[in-house]
Formats: sequence, C-alpha cells, structure tokens
Amino acid sequence: MSINLRQIAKISAVTATALCAATIAAPSQADAFELKWLGLMQLQGEGNGTGGSVFDYRGIAIKDSGDTITVAINGNMDLFGQEWGNGRNKKVINHGDLFFNFTGKSFKEASDAGELMAINFAQFGSETGAGSTGVYSGVTAKNTTTQNYGWNNLNSWKNAVKQNGQNNNSYGDLTSDSSYFAGQHSGSNKILNAINTGTKVGNIMMMNNDQLSSAGLDFGNFGVDGTKTLGFSFQKTAGFTAGSYIANLFMECGNDGVAIASTLRPNADKKVPEPTLMLGLAGVSGLAMMRRRQQKKA
Repeated sequence: MSINLRQIAKISAVTATALCAATIAAPSQADAFELKWLGLMQLQGEGNGTGGSVFDYRGIAIKDSGDTITVAINGNMDLFGQEWGNGRNKKVINHGDLFFNFTGKSFKEASDAGELMAINFAQFGSETGAGSTGVYSGVTAKNTTTQNYGWNNLNSWKNAVKQNGQNNNSYGDLTSDSSYFAGQHSGSNKILNAINTGTKVGNIMMMNNDQLSSAGLDFGNFGVDGTKTLGFSFQKTAGFTAGSYIANLFMECGNDGVAIASTLRPNADKKVPEPTLMLGLAGVSGLAMMRRRQQKKA
C-alpha cells in the first residue's frame, strides 16, 4: 500500500534511559573508551524492517582514532535505499548526508556560510549535490524531503509525534526543538539534510560487518537491533579540527534522524592502547554511540 510518509510516523514506544559509561581494562591504558547511551523515540510505520520502519535509525557510533574517523550507522536501510510510490511516481528514498559542524554556530548559520564538513556515503537514487561518495568541505546544505514524500519542517514531524501520544522528539544529544536547528522549524522545504555545494577533499572506505567487528564495534551487544549496519572510515582533513562538534544525519524524507555532540582530539594526542582494552577498541581516543530501543506496541 502506498501512503505519504507524513502518515507513517507512528510512535510505538519511548525508552527513558540516558546513561554514560567508561569501560577500561586497566588504568595504565593509553586512551579512554567513552560510551553514550541515550533513550530515543522509536518510529513505527509502513516500512518492512524488523521492529519498525525501513526509514528508522537505531543507532550511530563515531570513533576518533587520531588521524582517522570511523562511523557506523545501524537501522533497516541499506545503501540502495527504499522504493516508494506507485507507477511514474515511484522513486528511491535513501539516506541523507552526514554533517559535521565545528563552528559553534547553528546548523543553518554554518551552512549559509559554507562552513560545514559532510560525508556522502549513499549515492543510489539520492538527491545529494555530491558527485561521488567522499569527504566534503566548505559545504552548504539543502532540502530533499519534498522530492521524497517527506516532512516540510521539524515542527510538522514533532506535531505528528505528539498526535500519536508521545512527547519525545529526541534525535539523541539534541531534540528537534533545539536552537541548533534554527530556521528549520517552520515553513516549506526547511529540513536541511543533503549536500548542496562543497569541495571534495577525501575519500571514504566502506567497511563490512567483519571489519567493523574487528574494529571493536558490536551494536548487538548494546541492544541496537536494526537489520542493517553501514560503516565507513576516512582520514581527517584540515576541516576536522580538534574540539567540539555536532554531527547529524537525516533520512532524505526527514522521517528520522540522529545527532551527536562530541569532541575530536588533536592528532598529536594519538596513542596506542594496550591490547587488553575491553571490547577490542584499539586506538580509540573517543567514541560516541547512540542506540534506539523498541518496546512492544501498546
């Protein structure tokens, strides 16, 4: 059955936990393992994924290993996206682009100034302005939800959440109400979820489950239950400066998103930890993770 994505965002449950944990095998180890657990809303819709919509995210992990960043995304969609609509209106809806903002400005302010960093990792059927997968600097962002049966703005999404009996509009470290998303709360075509312009400055290396596991990542161990895990790594470029950043990612339809506020360390601080580091997170100078947990629909 074909329905507008505005109709499929039905809330099945909310997890109400938010935990931080650090797991170190011995005090002599070089680097700390920082783990953020956040209770996020679960969107349920017409998607065919386990426990929820194919357009839902379950978790995201970002690992800072000195001169390399590794990203893992858990959900129910692969890199080929999901077909939606009928006949001539059928199209592929895919992941949006992953943005990093080191400026301390709101997302739109940084976008308007061309100061965002971004990663394009999903090209198939995508409306991204990136010509190929990779790392982009000097990025401005654009909206693609209109072409993808999606939400006009963040408030329209939040209001649908409330209409379904829930008041949690969290993307992780930020909610949709955050001033960080100023300029995206009302009006048409306001959710900024894809690269518009930018300069490609690096490539990404896609990673399969075995490679992610070898890097010490195990989403399942933390109850992150999406059917697909996507991973990639890339070398830090000049735009990935040491200090605080916000990273966020939305689906092309705007039906779901995740946001992490974390910190990158200077490359000079890179150290090699002892092999006894629990979970095998060798060389980790910082790792931020979020998960989505589903409860049974009432």
